[in-house]
Amino acid sequence: MNREVIPQIVALYERIETETAAFQAASGLHCPPGCGKCCDNPEVEATILEMMPLALELWRTGEAAAYLERLSTLNGSEPCLCYRPDPLVPGNGRCSVYTWRPTLCRLFAFATVKNKLGVPELAACIRQKQTIPEQVERAKEAIAEGMSAPNFGEVATEVANIDPSLGSDRFPINQALELALQRVGLIAHLTFGEKDGDWVA
Repeated sequence: MNREVIPQIVALYERIETETAAFQAASGLHCPPGCGKCCDNPEVEATILEMMPLALELWRTGEAAAYLERLSTLNGSEPCLCYRPDPLVPGNGRCSVYTWRPTLCRLFAFATVKNKLGVPELAACIRQKQTIPEQVERAKEAIAEGMSAPNFGEVATEVANIDPSLGSDRFPINQALELALQRVGLIAHLTFGEKDGDWVA
């Protein structure tokens, strides 16, 4: 496995952060305060490649074995293992590994999908539609008028192009993390011995 893929996916993540931040600033669209509804969903999926930066971080910090043990007890119907629901406010919560979250988590509610005519349309989340419907409509209109926003399909293609064997097939997010931890474990001992903790050989 080529370790070059990890800094490539990290670089993509950094670009997505820049693009979504620019879209939020230009459109005024935002998440409802404290909302974690999108994380509390067992149908969230990711590729192995997308979970490899997190997997490498967990091996680096010595947490990988504990995560693998917890992942082995899941039956596949649970939400993301890294999600921490708010015990006081239903629907609210946070990601415990926010820096390393995969593309779906970065793009959700701030990206477009193409309709049957190939025209990009905002894929707003249900909580946004319920709590800030006016801002959702303004963002939709702005996209229709040409405002730039990331696109789910284009990002998925970029992920697959980095490494087709690891970046094409999507799995439930917990399974993707387990597979990434197993793969990264094979190279972790080489990576962590390098000067300054570099990602690559």
